[in-house]
Amino acid sequence: MSVPAPQILLELAASAAAAAAPMAQRAFREGVHASTKTSRHDLVTAVDRQIEESLVAFLGERGPRASFLGEEGGRRGEGELCWVIDPIDGTSNFVHGIPTFAISIAACLNGVPLAGVIHAPVTGEVFTAVPDAAWLGGVRLLPSGRGAAAQCSLATDHPGGEAVRAEGAPALADLGSLITSYATVRRPVCASLSLAGVAAGSNDVVLGVDVKPWDVAAGALLVTATGGSYDAHSYASSTEAEAPIHRPNYVASAAHADPEPALMSLRGLLARRDAAGYVRPRPY
Repeated sequence: MSVPAPQILLELAASAAAAAAPMAQRAFREGVHASTKTSRHDLVTAVDRQIEESLVAFLGERGPRASFLGEEGGRRGEGELCWVIDPIDGTSNFVHGIPTFAISIAACLNGVPLAGVIHAPVTGEVFTAVPDAAWLGGVRLLPSGRGAAAQCSLATDHPGGEAVRAEGAPALADLGSLITSYATVRRPVCASLSLAGVAAGSNDVVLGVDVKPWDVAAGALLVTATGGSYDAHSYASSTEAEAPIHRPNYVASAAHADPEPALMSLRGLLARRDAAGYVRPRPY
């Protein structure tokens, strides 16, 4: 089977996200009930599941034969092409009435994104990318980082509650080091929009820890398509040769931005966890 050109896949993904966005908008306005998955920080709603099913149906009916990897449905289907889907990235924000959440879709071949869409239903921002270009609402994105770390903005959700409970002072020290190294540090709790921010120029660097492929597949493409770097790392316990989007830890940075303080924090975290024999549960 021949895989369609990236631009065709992009148009299909953008249409699927646009069709699903009103469902998220209505639920956001009306309010939703959430249940927990792994912890009180890891939430899911019926809307997450409904949107994922609508995306799978849309792409399955209109697109080429493909498999799917989604946050709620896991792996399903068969095909050389794989659609990697997060129906609502930033569910905690969604549940708490914060509009920083998005539908994220990436078309991947052998773990490499060919086309990506990040659609923020409430703000109306739509980020799209193919390997050699990215856009926000049809406007080509050409960011340039702010240079030295002391001039740069960092987005990170590390350390989260689980890391602080498990590691205590070292996790908090990571945060202190980042705050003192970068001009500003933000905690968006939405990996896809954090990475889109690198492509759009609002974030210079993003540090991600223990992310899933559906969190980052489209966003990683946005970063690299605009000349940035996506530097992904696995734990020593990993026995598989993983494509970057399947590695759980990363530092992403715009061209000319300084990622070194974030990389130092990530290296320290990996060294601590590897020394402790940490084995990350497989997410799918």
